[in-house]
Amino acid sequence: MLQGADPALGKQLAATGRPAAGVQACVACHGQAGITPLGGIFPNLAGMTPEYLAKQLTDFRQGTRKVPLMNGIAQALTEQEIGQLAAYYGSLAGPPLHVGDVGGEAARKLDQAGDGARALPACANCHGLRGLGEGPLLPRLAGQPKEYFVDQINAFRNGSRQNDDVGVMRAFAQRLTDAEVQALSQYYAGTP
Repeated sequence: MLQGADPALGKQLAATGRPAAGVQACVACHGQAGITPLGGIFPNLAGMTPEYLAKQLTDFRQGTRKVPLMNGIAQALTEQEIGQLAAYYGSLAGPPLHVGDVGGEAARKLDQAGDGARALPACANCHGLRGLGEGPLLPRLAGQPKEYFVDQINAFRNGSRQNDDVGVMRAFAQRLTDAEVQALSQYYAGTP
């Protein structure tokens, strides 16, 4: 899928979509440079790895990650197009970083050290220090909109998102308080 994927073709598809096939232009929600102009529940794609992006599109396509708008779009994409889009967005620099400027000490502690008493590993163990990403399939949290972060943690909590490896994020999310989710969302977004 990613082997030989052409980011230039991905950029073109992201800009225009294939309306006749039900593929909307990605830029409408995710922005031309992969940084959503809308904020809210739409994620920034810039700064993510091509491997992570390809996995998410494949999960949307197969229905193992459920977001009706994305499921329909991904089902209309070919494997080659998934690779091209992942290669394009994966080549873009992530949003400007202000991680850790807000969110407080509790969020910083969860990011860097976790909470052993509650069997909460440090977020940085998987997502890199300050959420910058760690490895090809572990996403960058830094710069994601607060609303998107909270929405995804809640989806892991309530089981509507289950495409995490062996349930790690579902178990982690269950142990977070609502206040911690809000603090982490601010911490990684870099905005109050």
